[in-house]
Amino acid sequence: MSILDPSRAMAKSKSVLQNEAIIAVMSASIVAPFVVPKINSLMDTVPILRDHKSIASFVSGLVIFGISKSFKQPMIRAVVIGVAGAFVLSALLPVYSSLTTRNAGGQ
Repeated sequence: MSILDPSRAMAKSKSVLQNEAIIAVMSASIVAPFVVPKINSLMDTVPILRDHKSIASFVSGLVIFGISKSFKQPMIRAVVIGVAGAFVLSALLPVYSSLTTRNAGGQ
């Protein structure tokens, strides 16, 4: 049996699309852009959260990670984890950006 066997390739691709980690990453890329702005607009109605967006995003990500444990279906849990990861990433991007800008300017 060859590596290029179409039936074997199809079987492998199905297993990839059933992997929770891959679903979580796809969720962060595909689902999060629709969900994150809606949650951010809700957080903007709270003055303390509006003033500290990075902290609010990080805490939201942690809360959503905690909620993800309650989902019994692995694929739904993976989608929720992807959204939570997007929140954490959006919270850490300003820190990462300031570090890389500072290091780049020193050279």
